[in-house]
Amino acid sequence: MKNIKHFLTIKDLTPQELFFLVEKSDKLQQKTKKNKDISNSYTSGKKAVSFFSKSSSRTKSAWEVGCSCLGMMSSFNDTASSQLGKKESIIDSANVFSQFYDIMGWRCMKYEDIAEFAKYSSIPCINLLCDKNHPTQAIADLLTIYNVFKTIKGLKVVFVGACNNNVARSLIEGLAMYGAHYVGIGPTLAHPSSEELAFYQKLAQENGGSVEFTTDINAVKDADVIYQDVFLDLGESMDLWPERLTEYTGYQVNAEIAKLAKENYIYMHCLPAINGTSSEYTKYISDNFGKQFSWVANGEVEVTKEVFQSKNSVVFQQAHNRLFAMEAIIKWLLTVNAK
Repeated sequence: MKNIKHFLTIKDLTPQELFFLVEKSDKLQQKTKKNKDISNSYTSGKKAVSFFSKSSSRTKSAWEVGCSCLGMMSSFNDTASSQLGKKESIIDSANVFSQFYDIMGWRCMKYEDIAEFAKYSSIPCINLLCDKNHPTQAIADLLTIYNVFKTIKGLKVVFVGACNNNVARSLIEGLAMYGAHYVGIGPTLAHPSSEELAFYQKLAQENGGSVEFTTDINAVKDADVIYQDVFLDLGESMDLWPERLTEYTGYQVNAEIAKLAKENYIYMHCLPAINGTSSEYTKYISDNFGKQFSWVANGEVEVTKEVFQSKNSVVFQQAHNRLFAMEAIIKWLLTVNAK
């Protein structure tokens, strides 16, 4: 079988490949603004398939719209409409999908599942999120930071709260390759193992950056970027909220905390955010936990509405950049695997 290039984690890339993908995302962003055609002979007429074991808004939209803009046909599967991993093994599904399609994206429950699929697939696979990482999100995040600062190297990026979850891991790896300075701020339980931390720090030091973790919220001081994710990950039981709010008390980003950052800092969030904006989820938090945890009484959990909607917030630009990142990854994989 041909040796297929996949996109499963950021750490699988060389720094040069990572830089290329961010630069490619930027170029596709500029072409889109000028209404230029972004398809080419490697993408036009190709057939893509996606499989979502978890719900999705931005990733699914980026995949579907990206495939369309690249002149591709896209087929969608979820747990209700496919036998992948249920009646049919991952290995058998990899062989079947490889006969129908040119590229595949999977939002799965476990990294080991997509790694196994990729091992037996003769088409390139893209990790659209798993328990351990979220690499397509990281490319969009790096593009967003570059959009604002025109550089990434040397910037201080703080991740407040769930600072070593799947989103954070991919971001850390990308920032380390760029030589940025990452500070994870959250309770000790959210910090990486000593082995994982050693890997991050070695990667960062090789490129002139740094990685550290702390429980001190004041480490937000002089940050160029404040980044957050929800405190309860997608798919986790709602019954964990009382425990999680206890653990994360003191790690909400509000106006007072944001003032510690540089004046021109940007606020980033991979979304969805529980920020007090009206939603069923916000009401659930407020109604069920507002009395016990006064800081979430307004339905504001990881971030307040004041910060989320401030002039420093780039969350919706960041969400839009998911499209350009996805297009760049798909185009790159189809190109390199055709040669």
